[in-house]
Amino acid sequence: MSYLWLNGYLSSLSSPINSVDGILPVNDAANLAALLISGHTYLTLNDGTGAEIVKAESFGTQVKITRGQDGTTAKAYPAGTCVKWEATRQGIKDTVCSSDFDCCGYADDDCKCGGCNG
Repeated sequence: MSYLWLNGYLSSLSSPINSVDGILPVNDAANLAALLISGHTYLTLNDGTGAEIVKAESFGTQVKITRGQDGTTAKAYPAGTCVKWEATRQGIKDTVCSSDFDCCGYADDDCKCGGCNG
């Protein structure tokens, strides 16, 4: 499943979520799920008191989320919380590590790239 860049994506929660909810309630869920049918992305939830990065994937006409990504912590968010796409560390790793980029000398334990001559 490939990483998808959703430049400019912006929405908000249509209902509150708690720290263990696994479905993202946004008004445009069906459209977002259709965009994610061929991959995944990371979205940032921000209510002005803190932010969380979630991994988002298509789940029928809904969006399934994996909470607390990229070192963030899952928490409850009220309706109206901002949901947006922005570049994240994990998204960049997913892009680079699933490509043919020559990243010799830059690989870490969870990103191994081939193609080194020497």
